[in-house]
Amino acid sequence: MTIIFNLYFSIVVLAIIVLIDVFVKFRNPPVLKFFFLLLPFSIALIALINATSAVNFVFFLAPLKTSMAVAILNIFSILYFPKFKKWVLIISSSMLLFTIFLMLVNKDILPRNAFTESFRVISVDENLNVKITPLVRFIRLSFLFFVALNVGYFWYVIYKKLNLNNIYYEKIKNWTSLVFILCCSIVLMNILIGFTSNREIWINALTIFILFYILLLVLKRPGFLNHSAIKIAFGQKFNQDTDAIIDEKEFMEVFYNNRYFTNPDASLENLSKLLKANAGELSSFVNAEYQMTFNELVNKNRITYFLEVVQDPQFQNFTIDALAKKVGFSSRQHLHKPFKKFHGGKPSDLIDSVNEGGIPL
Repeated sequence: MTIIFNLYFSIVVLAIIVLIDVFVKFRNPPVLKFFFLLLPFSIALIALINATSAVNFVFFLAPLKTSMAVAILNIFSILYFPKFKKWVLIISSSMLLFTIFLMLVNKDILPRNAFTESFRVISVDENLNVKITPLVRFIRLSFLFFVALNVGYFWYVIYKKLNLNNIYYEKIKNWTSLVFILCCSIVLMNILIGFTSNREIWINALTIFILFYILLLVLKRPGFLNHSAIKIAFGQKFNQDTDAIIDEKEFMEVFYNNRYFTNPDASLENLSKLLKANAGELSSFVNAEYQMTFNELVNKNRITYFLEVVQDPQFQNFTIDALAKKVGFSSRQHLHKPFKKFHGGKPSDLIDSVNEGGIPL
């Protein structure tokens, strides 16, 4: 049991990390960010309850698990299948209402009768293994099947029916496949557990697997979801001709090797002309590959280059204003804010440190 406790505790730690990652990086509308945050939040509580064997909180496991399924359905619906919003809302509401009903029954808030007794938990042991009635098990498996069926349909549409030439498609296709594999695994494992003798070990193993898997899915979500997911739809307006897709090698050559970012007039429009591409495509490419806007990428590389320049002896007698212009900023005033964001401190402190023989961090 020590191993199980350690695994659940590690899930709690990972869930907190993922929660912070989503909270800091995700910039979409609140409703979408809410569902992405709901996953690690629910997982952290589930793992904490299991790790501490908190019997008094065992009835909160069901709504927490339900919230995870609701979050996954709504994430796909909001992002790529807005026509399914009503259907997803019906399934989500049904699962939540059923879970609330079970809690009311088992907390004796609803009166006891033949109907409510058929939904009552039979027993809960010290390891939080819950024995439920066949009717409740059937309804839970039915909901799980509907969730898997919907995710399966989403996967089918994304992976099989669509054939889009855009920089998002391959990444979201692979990510959706991993979600679909998870749903199929959960359904299959839940069915198989019903035929096992040592259910405690298998239930814990399945729970730990699911929680870790979902956390890694959220943590390794396609980078463009953080910035532009709400603007993405799998429609023809996002299709691109193969020749129009940004050539990564050409981008690296112009932007990095030729130090395009040091150009005072660096802009999406100017660079897109050099690359013979559309400015919108270039913006999407930067968002997807670097998880930042074009201006942020330019400023970050200017600061990185600034760090190199100030340590080069040939620029030792340059003023801060001259150094700022050397790396692409129009003046020292325009240098300070990006410097603080991507390095920290003040440029003058860095220069003093170099002149004194210190090593800047």
